Amino acid sequence: MKKFLFKLGLFVTVTLLVLLSLPLLDGNAATSSEFMAAMSDKHKRLASIDRPKLILAGGSNLIFGVDSETLGKKLNVPVVNLGLRAHLGLDFILNELRDVADKNDVVLLSMEYFMDTKGDEDLHRLASYYNPQALAYYTPKSNSVFKRFFEYRHMLYKKLISDWITKGGPAYTRNDFNRFGDGVKHLTMKAPSVLGSRYIIDSNKENEIKVLNDFYRFAQEKGITVLFTYSPYARSEYTLNQKELILLHEKFKDRMHIKMLGKPGDLVYPDSLFFDNVYHLTKSGRDIHTKKLVQMLSGETKTTGVNVRLVPAE
Repeated sequence: MKKFLFKLGLFVTVTLLVLLSLPLLDGNAATSSEFMAAMSDKHKRLASIDRPKLILAGGSNLIFGVDSETLGKKLNVPVVNLGLRAHLGLDFILNELRDVADKNDVVLLSMEYFMDTKGDEDLHRLASYYNPQALAYYTPKSNSVFKRFFEYRHMLYKKLISDWITKGGPAYTRNDFNRFGDGVKHLTMKAPSVLGSRYIIDSNKENEIKVLNDFYRFAQEKGITVLFTYSPYARSEYTLNQKELILLHEKFKDRMHIKMLGKPGDLVYPDSLFFDNVYHLTKSGRDIHTKKLVQMLSGETKTTGVNVRLVPAE
């Protein structure tokens, strides 16, 4: 019996030591190169700007597809790219905006077509581990500090194993962002031969429209301007999903209160302009897409009369 209790105690001790040491292997929010830790850097940039700004919000299409520095210079307004992962879900992304957007800001929402409202729970935990403020952006299944401790350790364990297998992947670390919040490492990399993130698109977006309208009402009360645009999209995927995308656009146009900039077909580009999936643009694609956003936002096209020339640029 004593031998059994000794082995049990040893096992528990080793297990606890491993759990406690996991954060040491991955650093902390201030030093980690984890992709999701970049949220804190983006928030610091937001806090450093004491005048109206243009905030880009959505999934990773914004990281790979926008030159925020050029956008800011052309529109004469400071720009912050908050884009991270579409799998965070709309609820999370809109709650983040409720936290960080100020009166007279302009928010440009850019949604990937597969984005849903709830998002991925593991990704929420990862975001809140590196950015404690993100705990307010989603509803954890449990508010128990004890349970959260083990959930974070389990999440770190899975992440470390995944990183060891994949080596983190090119262009997917915190160090790959510039000060505006854009991803820049991929701009000089050779694109993979196969594009990922190919999904069959469902035009049923009732939940998404509801939460977008809820956010619009919040923004109206706070004096925040909200605009909506679709994500850049590879032509081959657009062709496959065109019927559903037309239906989706009609529903958004009829039921969503946020002003829309263009329709899905306006932001479709040749597959050769995409990097590693059907939403992530190469440097050439990014330049073209940024120019198109400038035109849409400055009122230089017939798409919209909205003008965001708010204050002198940086």
